[in-house]
Amino acid sequence: MNNRNKVVLIGDGFVGSSYAFALVNSTLASELVIIDIRKDKEVADVNDLLDATVLTSSATIVRSGSYEDCKDADLVVLAYGNSQKNLVNRLDDIKIATEMVLDTVPKVVENGYDGVILLATNPVDVIARVVEEVSGFPFERIVGTGTSLDSARFAQYLALETGFNVADINAYVIGEHGNSSVAVWSNANINGIGIDQFIDNIDDSYKDKVGEMIRDKAFRIIKGKGATHFGIANCLLAFTRAILLDEKRVLMASAKLSGEYKNEGLYTGVPTVIGKNGAEKILEMPIDKREQDMFDKSCRDLKENFLLADLKKNR
Repeated sequence: MNNRNKVVLIGDGFVGSSYAFALVNSTLASELVIIDIRKDKEVADVNDLLDATVLTSSATIVRSGSYEDCKDADLVVLAYGNSQKNLVNRLDDIKIATEMVLDTVPKVVENGYDGVILLATNPVDVIARVVEEVSGFPFERIVGTGTSLDSARFAQYLALETGFNVADINAYVIGEHGNSSVAVWSNANINGIGIDQFIDNIDDSYKDKVGEMIRDKAFRIIKGKGATHFGIANCLLAFTRAILLDEKRVLMASAKLSGEYKNEGLYTGVPTVIGKNGAEKILEMPIDKREQDMFDKSCRDLKENFLLADLKKNR
């Protein structure tokens, strides 16, 4: 662990508290400051996490804080959001999430924070663009969790289908973290060997069926227990590690396109080099025509969805 890595977490719900627990166990941060509008919940989780640090020999100091703590933070993480229980479509949350950004991000900036903002707030691609506009930060310093969880679900499915260890499977989902996500079958492989060598009859119908399964997994989890949080917490942890340790790791982030994949002016899930400066470079992997068409549609949808944030009206 570095001598000093201070993380400020804003939002201590299911996702935020799961991330906090993962972060404490990782020992990546020397200090974790938690901010939530529900102060009782915030204080309770701080005390619970402090107990956990003793039992795991973690050196992380965990405490309640305020936006003044952002001034000397090494990373600010946004994990707030609307309840997932009644969620039918992530886009239903745009207006509520935008109001949360307008309430929190100006306080982060006003207190002198000048680093990377990492976020998992849904719909993450749209909200990443909202955070950029509200903060005034360069787009490279706004990093959303993008399709990192979708890609993990795709890899997990292929591991179960083929019987191989998921660590050896390279499978990616690009585009929106939501209804128009695109599983990239043309690039899926097991240690460099194309996935079509292991699964027979991968036609468009099969691809669509699996894509729908990946997209719907979140709703199945929510139906069963009210929220998804463990998987995305570990995704947040991977981004945190890459940023704090300047790993230059390629992760499926919500990053802003500037002509990559034939699109521009929006945040969406693409393979991105993540380091201390945030989204340092977008990598363009080859995709086939069908995947490009689906990705283009996803980008059009995201641009339309951003208009629902209605920033001019809400500011």
